[in-house]
Amino acid sequence: MARAVRVDSRGRSVAAAMVLLFIMAPALSVSSTGQTKSTTVWSGTVSLPEGYLVQSNQVLHIQAGTTVLIGDGERLGVDGRISIKGTAASPVNISSISGNHLGILFNSSSDKKGSELDNVTITDSEYGVTIYTSNPRMSNITVVNADRVAIDLFSGAYPVISDLVIEGGGQDLHGASDSWRYGIGISAGDFSTPIVQRAQISNLITRGVNMWFNSGGLWDQVSVENITGATLAASSAFWIEDSVPLFTDSQISISDNGIIVRHISQDSITRPTFINTTIENSQYRGVLVERYDHTNYSNLQTNAIFEGIVIRGTGGPGAKTPGLGIGAAFDLNTSGVKVSDALIEENEIIGFRAFTTDSSTNLTNVTIRNNGPDSPTRVHEGAGLLFRSTSWTSKGPAEISNLLVENSTGSGVVMAKGGVIGENWVIRDSGYNGVSFTEFHPRVEQILSEGNNGHGVSVIDSNNVELSSVHTSGNGIGILDGAGIYFRDSNYVMSGGKNVTCHTCTSQGDQRGIVVKDSIDLQLISNSVQGSLSEPAVEIDNTGSLFSGFVIIDDMSVSSNSSHHSVVLNNVDAEISGLDISGNGGGLFWKARGNVASKISNSVIWDSESGCLDLVSHTNLSASDISLMCNQSLPTLDESIASFVDSSLNQLPGVLNSFSLNSSSHLKWVSSQEISTPNSIEGDNILDIMWNLEIHTINQNLMNIPMATVNISFENYEPEIISTQPYGGFQTYGPFIGKRWTPIQGWSETNSAEVGCGYDGVQNITGILEIDDDKRVYCRLELSNQPPFIQWETPVQDSEYSSGSTVIFNASESWDLDLDELTYTWTSSIDGDIASSCNQTLNGNQSLIIANQNSSLCISDGKHTITLEVCDSYGHCTNETIEIELVNLPPVLTVDTDPDISPWGVLYLGETANLTINLQGTYDPEGDSLWCWAEASFEAVDPDPEDPTCPEQIITSFVGATNDDFTVTVFASDGTNPQVSWTFGVELYNELPNPQMITTRNGDTSADWIRLDGTGSLDPEGDEIRFEFHSDLDGLLAVGTSSTGSVEWTGTLSKGTHSITLKVSDIRAEHAGQWNTVSESVIVSNSPPSAIISAPLSGTQFDSSELVKLESSGSGDWDLSCSDLEDNGTGQLCNPMSQYSDDLVSIVWESDRSPIPLGGDWTIETRLPAGGHKITLTLDDGSGPVTDEIEITISESAPVLDLFSPLPGIEAYSNLPILFDFRGSIDYDGDEFTVSVTSDLMGTILQERSPDLWYNDYLVSGIHNLTFELVDENGMSRTHTQQITVLETGPVSVISGIGDGQYLPPGQMAILTAENSYDYDDDIVLYEWTVDGNVVSNSQILEIMLSPGASRIDLMVKDFRGDYSTSSVNVTVGSSAPNLSDLSISVSSIVDSTPTEVITTVRLEDLDGTTEIVRGELIYGGVSDSMFFRDDGTSGDEVAGDGVWTSRFAWVVSGGSWVRVEVWAIDGDLVSPDQVATLPIIESGNEGLESWIVDLGLPILLTSMALLSIFGMVNRRNRISEIAKDIEVIEGWSSFDPMEMEEGFETEFNSQVPKE
Repeated sequence: MARAVRVDSRGRSVAAAMVLLFIMAPALSVSSTGQTKSTTVWSGTVSLPEGYLVQSNQVLHIQAGTTVLIGDGERLGVDGRISIKGTAASPVNISSISGNHLGILFNSSSDKKGSELDNVTITDSEYGVTIYTSNPRMSNITVVNADRVAIDLFSGAYPVISDLVIEGGGQDLHGASDSWRYGIGISAGDFSTPIVQRAQISNLITRGVNMWFNSGGLWDQVSVENITGATLAASSAFWIEDSVPLFTDSQISISDNGIIVRHISQDSITRPTFINTTIENSQYRGVLVERYDHTNYSNLQTNAIFEGIVIRGTGGPGAKTPGLGIGAAFDLNTSGVKVSDALIEENEIIGFRAFTTDSSTNLTNVTIRNNGPDSPTRVHEGAGLLFRSTSWTSKGPAEISNLLVENSTGSGVVMAKGGVIGENWVIRDSGYNGVSFTEFHPRVEQILSEGNNGHGVSVIDSNNVELSSVHTSGNGIGILDGAGIYFRDSNYVMSGGKNVTCHTCTSQGDQRGIVVKDSIDLQLISNSVQGSLSEPAVEIDNTGSLFSGFVIIDDMSVSSNSSHHSVVLNNVDAEISGLDISGNGGGLFWKARGNVASKISNSVIWDSESGCLDLVSHTNLSASDISLMCNQSLPTLDESIASFVDSSLNQLPGVLNSFSLNSSSHLKWVSSQEISTPNSIEGDNILDIMWNLEIHTINQNLMNIPMATVNISFENYEPEIISTQPYGGFQTYGPFIGKRWTPIQGWSETNSAEVGCGYDGVQNITGILEIDDDKRVYCRLELSNQPPFIQWETPVQDSEYSSGSTVIFNASESWDLDLDELTYTWTSSIDGDIASSCNQTLNGNQSLIIANQNSSLCISDGKHTITLEVCDSYGHCTNETIEIELVNLPPVLTVDTDPDISPWGVLYLGETANLTINLQGTYDPEGDSLWCWAEASFEAVDPDPEDPTCPEQIITSFVGATNDDFTVTVFASDGTNPQVSWTFGVELYNELPNPQMITTRNGDTSADWIRLDGTGSLDPEGDEIRFEFHSDLDGLLAVGTSSTGSVEWTGTLSKGTHSITLKVSDIRAEHAGQWNTVSESVIVSNSPPSAIISAPLSGTQFDSSELVKLESSGSGDWDLSCSDLEDNGTGQLCNPMSQYSDDLVSIVWESDRSPIPLGGDWTIETRLPAGGHKITLTLDDGSGPVTDEIEITISESAPVLDLFSPLPGIEAYSNLPILFDFRGSIDYDGDEFTVSVTSDLMGTILQERSPDLWYNDYLVSGIHNLTFELVDENGMSRTHTQQITVLETGPVSVISGIGDGQYLPPGQMAILTAENSYDYDDDIVLYEWTVDGNVVSNSQILEIMLSPGASRIDLMVKDFRGDYSTSSVNVTVGSSAPNLSDLSISVSSIVDSTPTEVITTVRLEDLDGTTEIVRGELIYGGVSDSMFFRDDGTSGDEVAGDGVWTSRFAWVVSGGSWVRVEVWAIDGDLVSPDQVATLPIIESGNEGLESWIVDLGLPILLTSMALLSIFGMVNRRNRISEIAKDIEVIEGWSSFDPMEMEEGFETEFNSQVPKE
C-alpha cells in the first residue's frame, strides 16, 4: 500500500505560481555571478543568509512588496546599480533572518550609476543604509530600530533623500556598547553633502543628525524627537562638527540637547546655517555652539548661522526630565554665531549665553522672553541674555540689534568682560536689572528698559562705554538705590578715548533716575530724568573713588518731585552744560572733589523746599549763563570759589535776591543780573560784582589798529594791565571787580578804571570810567598816514616748481588803515619785475599775477628771491621776501614688461619671442619732448636728435643676439637733463612649440566621432614637434611626433564635459617634461541605448511548457565597453575601443501577462503562460528607457512530469520501498492534474494521485516497465515510461512475545512467537527454536518453562531459496527462596514418656520450584530428635507434589514441661525461616486444658509473637538477597545501572524533604 506525505496544503493556483517563480528564478539571477553586465529582479521573499553584493556591472531591481531577509552580520552591498521600487501600499521590506543585519551598503563604485530606493522599510539592523562616495536617490525610506546608524554617509557621499522616517535605535546596545557610535539617525561625514527633504527621526539614544569633518548638504524639513540617554557621548538632535550644511524648516523636540555645533579641526570650516528652526523641550540645552579648544580665543570664526529659530521649554516641564537644564537655552562658547529672527522663550535656564566671542557673533531681531529658573541663586543665572569675555578686536566686537528681552527671572541682559555693539534693545519685566554691564565696553543705541525689579541699565567697573538713545521707566521700584541708569566704578582713570557715555538717555518713572557711584570720565549727554519716585533723581557720588577726573553733563533735564535736591553731586569734579532742573521739586547739591576745576554753563536750576544750588568745596568753579530760579531757598556756597558769568538769580518778591555764603567762600558775579547782599555765616566770605571791558583801538578813519598797545589802570583791587591788541584791533579784557562785598566791610564803592592806547608814537587816554557794567571802550589815535599791511597768500616760502610750470603770485587781501589805493610790485632776483615779464596781471594794481601761463614762460629756472612791495598812494610802502625755486626736472621713467621680469631682475624670453616694453607712465615734468628707446648690451641705438619720440610701447625681439645672456636698458631723455635709464637682464631660451587645435565633430553624443587637429602647431625654431592629446575624463588619447605622423586624433569620447588638451613640445633634451598646452571644453552627450528583440520573430507560437528563448542581438549602448560583456560583446552594440564602461545599462524583459519581469540579461530562456503575449525589452542607462516589442502566442499544454524518484534504470530490492516523488511536476497553465503510475508486473501502483504528495510502495522482484500518466482537468495528458529492476531478498527473523533482556519472575512460563518474521518474496519454509544451543521446537510459537538464571533463545527462519535469517533474545528467570506456613501437629499435647504417633504437616511455597528438602527438630528436656518431611504421597503424605509436606512417626518425649517443634526448608544455600510450635508435656492424668492454658498458654503466645517477628526479618533479608542475585545476571546483558535509578530516587527524595 503506497504511503503519502503532504508537504503543501495550499491551492493549486498558488502552487503553480510558486513553481513558476522557481522556474524563473534561475533566469533572473543566473547572471549575477557572470562577468557581463546584467539585470537581476527580485520579488516575493528573498533570503540572503550570507548577504549579497550587487556587482559593479550589475543592475538589481527589487519589485514592490518584496521582502528581503539578510543573515546576521551580513549586508546588501551595492557596487553597481540598485533600483528598489516599492509603493505606499506595497513597500519593500528589508529585515533579518536572525540577529541583526548590516543594511544596505553603497560602495564608491556605485557612484553616478542611478541607484534609486523608494518605499523601503528596514528593520532588525545595525545599520540601515551606508554610503561611500555615491549618490543614490532615496525616497519614502523607513528605518526601524537600527542599533548603530540608520543612514551613514562617508567619503564625499552625496545622496538625495526625501520622506525619510527613522524610528528608534540604540536601545538594544545601550549599556553594552564600548563605542559611543550607536543610536544615530543620519550621520554624514568626510566631505559628504546629502540633500535631505522631509525626514522624521525619533526615539534614538545618541544623535538624530550627526555631521563631521567637512560635510555639508541641503537639509529641509527635518523633524527630530526624543534623542536621549547616551552616556558615552552627548545626546543631541543635531550634532554639527567641522561641517557647513544648510538646514531649513527643522523641528526638534524632547531631546537631551537640540543642536550642538562644535569646531574641532583647524583644517576644516564649521559654519552650518539653520533657517526656520524650532527646538522645544530639550533636557539640557537647546543650542550649543563652541570651539573645542577653549584656550584659543583669538581669530574666532562664525561657526553657525541661525535665521528664524525658536527655542522653548529647555529644562522645563515638557522636557524628558525637568529641571536639568545646563547653561543656557542657546549657549555659545569660544566661537561665533549669526542669529536673526529668533524667539527664545519659556526656558528654565538662561535664554542666550555667549562666552568668549568677538566680531564673529551677530544677533539681529532676537526675542528672549520668560526665561530662567523660578528662584535663581545669582541674578545672572536667570538672565535672558548673558555675554562674557567678548573681545573687541580690530574687526570690532559682537553685534546685537533689534533685541527684545522680557520676563527674565534674573537680569534681562548681563554682559561682563568684553564689548559689544548694539541697537534697538527692549528689556522689560526682569527679576533684577534690565541691562547689566560689568567690566564691559558696550556701544549700544536705542535701549528701552522698563518694569525691571532692579536698575534699568547698570554699568559697573567699565570704560569705553557708549550708550545712546536709552529710555528707562518703572525700574527698581521699591529698591533704595534702584535707578533707571546706574554707574559704579566706571573709568577709574581719565583717558583720552575711553569715556563712559550715555547720550540721549531718559529716565521716566523709575525709582530714581540716574545714579553714579565712584566713576570718572563719565559723559551724560542729552539726558532727561522725569518723575523719579525717590530723591535725588540724579545722584553722582565719587566719595569712594581713588582717582581724579571729570564727569561731563551736557544737556540734561531733570523734572522730579523733591523736597531736598533733585540732583546731588558728591565729591565730583564735573563739566556741566545745559542742565535744566525743574518740576515740583528741584535743586542741585554739588560738592566738588577739588582735584580739578569744575564748570557749569547754560543751565536753569529750580529750587525745592530746602535747596536750590548748594556748592561745596569748589576751588574755582566756572559758571556761565546760569539761571537760578530760587523761589523758596537761597543758593549757597561753602568753602568754594565760584565765578558766575552772564547768570541770573530769580526769586519771589520780598525774598532776598542773593546767595548764602557759609564759610571760606568767594563768589564772583560776572556780567550777570543784579544781586543783593548775601547771607553770610563766617567772616571770610567775599562777593565780587565783576564786569568786562571790550577795548577797540581805532584811528581817525575808525579802522581798527592792529598791534596797538593798551594799558588799563584801576582804582582798586585790580593790577594795571598792559597788552598788545591782536591783528583785528580789538579785544575783551576782564572780568574786573566793580564792587566787592565782605561780611566786615559790607559793599565797597564802585571801582573805576582808566584806559590808554598807543601806536606809532601816538598816545591817548580815554579818561576815568566806572566798572558797573560790561562796557565797550574806543581808544582813538590820530595817526599820520600809515604804510599798508601785506596779506601774502601764494607762493609760500621755499616752494619748488618744475621748469615752466605755473606760479600764482597773490596778495590781494592786503589793506591800508588810511583806505588808500594800493599798488603791488613783484620782483624776482633772476627775472626782475615779474609783472612786466609775464604780462599776466589779473587786476589793475597787480595784486594777483599768474606766471608761466599758456606757454608764456616768464619765470626762469633757478632759485628765486621774490620780493613783494605794496605802496599806498602817499608813497608809504611795505615789503616782504620769500624764496622759491624753478628747476628743470629729469623725465619720470615708468617701465613694465611683457613677459614680466623675475623678482631677481632677469627676464626670460624665447629666442624668437617679442618683448613688449610698456612706457605708459613715462612723462616729463615740464612737458618737454622725450626720446625713449631700449638698447641691448650687444647693440647700440642712436635716437634721432631731430625727432624726439617716446612711444607708449616698444616691441622688439633679439633674434640676432650674439649670446643668450645679456642686458637691456630702457632710456628716457628730455634733451636737457641726463638720460634716465633702467636696466634688466635677459636670458634667451629655446622656445616650445605654439599649440593650435581645431575640433570637428559629426554629432554630440558619445557614439559620434570627433577630430582633434593640431597640425597648425609650429615650433619657432623649426624643431621637430612631439605632441599628446589628453581628455580629463578619458585620459591619454594620442601621442606622437610630427616626423612620424600628423598631429591629429580621430575617435569617440565618453559622455560628459571633457577638457581636451593638446600638449606640444620639441625633442630637445632640456625641454623634457616641458609643454605648451591649449585646451578646449567639449560636451559629449549620452548615447542612448538601442533595444532590439532579434528572436523570436513577432507572431511565433509556442505552448506553455516550452522554454522560449528571447534574444537581443544588436541591442546595447555605445557607452558600454565590449570587454565588459560576455564574449567581448559579440552581437551587442558596445564600444570595442573603450576599456571601461561609462554606463550601467539595466536590461528588463517583460510580458504584459506577467506581473514580474521575465529576466534581466541580453538573452534569457523562460516559459510563458498560455495566451497572447506582448514581449517588451527595456534598456535604461539612467537617462531614460528605450524599448522594443514583439507579440507571440502561447497555447495551453499538458502537465509536465518532473520526476525526482525513482530514477530510470535503477536497481532496487524487494524489501525496500520505492519512493515515487513527482512533486516538481507542473501544469504551466495552472490546471489541476493527477498522476497515475502502472507496472507491467503489478498493474496499477498509484491511481490519479495528487502531485502535491510523495509516495512509498514495495514492488515485487522483477523488471518493471513503469508508465507515468499526467492528466489535467481539461483532459490534456502526457505520459512517461521508464524501467527499473527489483531484486529478490532473504527472510527476516523476528522474535515477538518476549523482549531481549527481559526478566521473568520465578515460575512464569516463557511464551515466544515467530509470526512477525517475514519475507518480501513470501517463501519462508522453516522456523527453528533453540534454548542455550539446544533445539527445542520448529513451530511458530514456543511455550517453555525456563530454569532460574540466564537463558538465550534463538530463532532461525529459512526461505525457499535456502536463504535464512536469525534473531535471538536473552531472558533472565528469577530465583525464589522457600517459605513455610501452616505448621500443623495432629496432637495438642504429649504425655510424658508415652509413645504417641504424631502427624506434622507444613505448607511449602517456592515460586521457582527448586526446593526439595524440608527438615525439622523435636526438642524436649534438653534432647532433640530429627524430623523428616515428604511431599511424595508416601509415609503419611496424602498427595504428592501438592506443596504440603508431612512428617509421621511416634513421639516419645520425657523430661521437662514442653516439647518444641522447629521446621525449615532448604533450597541450595537458602534456608527458610523456621516454623515453630510448642506442646505441653503432661504427666499421665494431667491433661486438663484449663490448667495448661494458665500455666503455659500465655508464655507460649508471647514467645511465638517474638519468633514470628524474627522470622519476618530473616525472610525479608533472604528475599532481597535472591533478587540481588537475579539483577547481577541482568546487568551482564545491558547497560542498565541500578545505581542510576537509586540516585534518581535519592534525588527525588531529597527534593521532597520538608524544609524546617
